[in-house]
This record gives sequence, C-alpha cells and structure tokens, in this order.
Amino acid sequence: MDNAGTVPVREGFQYMKLRIIMADPAGNRTAIVRTSVPADRRAQIAAKLLQRKDLRAEQVGFETSPLIGGAGRLLMMGGEFCGNAARSYGYLLWMEKQEEQRKEAGNILIEISGSPRPLCVFCDPAQGSSYAEMPMPSAIEYSPEGYPLVISEGITHMILEELEPGEDLVRRTVGTYGQRWDAFGMMFLKGEQLIPVVYVAAADSLVYESSCGSGSLAAAWYLAQKNARDGLSSCCFREPGGTIRVEILREKDGTVSGRMGGALFLEKETEIEL
Repeated sequence: MDNAGTVPVREGFQYMKLRIIMADPAGNRTAIVRTSVPADRRAQIAAKLLQRKDLRAEQVGFETSPLIGGAGRLLMMGGEFCGNAARSYGYLLWMEKQEEQRKEAGNILIEISGSPRPLCVFCDPAQGSSYAEMPMPSAIEYSPEGYPLVISEGITHMILEELEPGEDLVRRTVGTYGQRWDAFGMMFLKGEQLIPVVYVAAADSLVYESSCGSGSLAAAWYLAQKNARDGLSSCCFREPGGTIRVEILREKDGTVSGRMGGALFLEKETEIEL
C-alpha cells in the first residue's frame, strides 16, 4: 500500500507545521499562530502548545482573515478576549507595516475574539510599548460572598481584594463560576499588586498568569467606579511578570473609555511541528 503524502498520526493527533511568533507583554507570553488552523483543531493545537516548555506560553491566539475592517484578526484559544494579546498582535502588525521606518509611533486597528468591533492599538517602537483600546465592562454583579464580578464581552473577572491565591480557593471558585462565561479571571488585588489567575472553559485551562490586560482593566474600572469622578484616572499594577498601566476616562455625559498597556517584546518567527 502506497503511504506517500499521508500525514502521520499519533494518539489521534495529526501533525502540523506551524509558524509561530511569541510575544511577551509583561510576562504574559502569548503564542501567535500565523498558520491557518481549522476551527475544530484549535483547542487541541493550543493545548499542545501550552504543554511545550520551550515556548513557556500562557495563552494561544490564531491569526485569521479580518472580517470587520481591522488590519488583521486574532482568535484566542477559547474564543475569549485578551487585552495583552490584542496589544501584542497590533504591535506585530504595526512593526511589519513599518518595516523601513521602525521608529514611527502610531495607531492600528485590529480584530480580536470577544470584541464585536475593531480595537485601536497605539504602538511606540522607540519605547518598545503598545496600548490597546479596551472593551469596557458592561455590568458589575456581586457573588454571595460579596466579591465583585466585573462582566465584560468575552471574559468576566472576580476582584478578590486582600486575599491570597491559594489553590483551594482558586479551585473552589473555578468550580462555582468557571463554566458561566467563555473565560473567568480571578484578580487577587492588594494595593498596587495584582496576581491574575484565568480559567478558559473551552480549553479547560487554568493559568496563573504573569500579567492580565483585561483583568487589569477590570480592576481599574472597579476602583474608578468607587470614585465616579469625571476626567482621566490611571492605575499601575505590579504583576508577577511586569507592570501594566491602565487609563480610564470618564466624560461629563457618563461615557467611560479605557486603554491598557506597557512594554512588550516580540521574538523572531519560528516554525515548529506538532
């Protein structure tokens, strides 16, 4: 029997060659997969990538064709929204666009899962930084224990002030709330220190993240709600992998907008076989 051209299979998994760029926004290492991957294989591919110790990835995004006017589109492994991935992907596309003039700063529109519209990413190659416009939370609820649940498109974050991220507490909280949303974050907040833990239901992944953009935005928005003053407020959160800065702008008419970002680093594109 002629086996030429067949794809080897091991334990039901088909091998693929993938073009990948690793982004490191404040330690929240993100694998950006540039090879087209069928939708029904993304969760399996993401799980394999997360298992690779050489990548040290905390999350995976898959590049696809833009649909709503962005320069590119990134779909996260569980369909969740991720602010750090958004600003990393925007920075990547901006650097490719600015190949001959890498010092110029400017804005680029990108699409990402969990956001119904393109988001603006401000990129500053000279500073090695980027800031992503963020979808603002739609509501706040409180758990029976009294902890705030900041609900956003694509992800919900529980703000846990003055608590330690003990394993029993994390597992118990995920068991109670993890399946209610595409992604569920626990933000352990002590002053300016923030420790993020994120569960993604579709990928069944629980990650103690080095930093979390959407979680930082949720925490800053929650704190700004307490003051409810017009104008610009900002927070700098010290997270395990670095510092995330969040800016919240409240207009006189009550409109609230925000952006999040800081330093990041892009590694060279590599090709791996899974």
